[in-house]
Amino acid sequence: MSYAKNREWEKIQEYLPIKNRMKVDMEPQEYFISIQNTEVHIDHYKVDRPRGRVIMFHGVGGNGRLLSFMAIPLMKCGFEVICPDLPLYGYTKYRGIVTYDMWVSCGVEIVNYFRREKRDTFLLGLSAGGMLAYQIAALCPEITGVMATCILDQRNRIITKQTAVNPVMAVVGNAILSMTHRVIGSWKIPMKMIANMKAITNNQDLADILMKDTRSSGTKVSLAFVYSMLNPLLETEPENFTKCPFLLVHPEDDRWTDVELSRLFFDRLACEKELQILEGAGHFPIESKGLEQMQRYCVAFMEKCLTE
Repeated sequence: MSYAKNREWEKIQEYLPIKNRMKVDMEPQEYFISIQNTEVHIDHYKVDRPRGRVIMFHGVGGNGRLLSFMAIPLMKCGFEVICPDLPLYGYTKYRGIVTYDMWVSCGVEIVNYFRREKRDTFLLGLSAGGMLAYQIAALCPEITGVMATCILDQRNRIITKQTAVNPVMAVVGNAILSMTHRVIGSWKIPMKMIANMKAITNNQDLADILMKDTRSSGTKVSLAFVYSMLNPLLETEPENFTKCPFLLVHPEDDRWTDVELSRLFFDRLACEKELQILEGAGHFPIESKGLEQMQRYCVAFMEKCLTE
């Protein structure tokens, strides 16, 4: 199966600004790459003589195809864009128990796979993909810059409480998982039972569609994944991160993760950094004005960082 054969993702397109919708001649090349115990599905938006490469990472409510809303404008601006489906999501095939640590190691190998062709490489993470992009950048050589719509350190229990489906679930759930994840880690539960998925977008009709989609917000994840996501292992603390510049493009009307939650980590970063607010945008920033700003800020950031 692939997005070319299963067109369910097209339901999302009508909620996007017209210029961000995918036309037939804009559809990415689809293929799989073998990494660890997975066959990672890739959406690859190719351009002639690209100015740079952007590898985009979705969060716990998305998949690679949902990132088309930003991949298309970046492609139009001359950047090669690569959107993988991370294990548990989209069409990526995997064996064994998936943990968040596996996301990090898989992400590092994805970046290294494409870096075989030398080119300025940027990472762009949305939602939980923001912290993931940071962790991958810390482990990969020669990353030109990192961009994110939010960056949440789930080791901070303030963040865990405010992003979970309810505060009690955050506290009690993590305590129970700390004692049981090694025994029943393979058990799967819907992500929407844990995280506040209904706030993934400010359009309730779209949120309902996403939460019914078993390849995005409606997927089931293992208890081992949940525990490792809530207790991530960071190789580099933000005070020691100087590898590359960092751009935070945070939605103004994010009803899931307020900008102040991201600032708890962002303000500690030792690298060159920049914060821009996307006016009127929700967590999944599909609103026209905020999306235009996101494109403009990301392109300007990359143009400033380009080395070739």
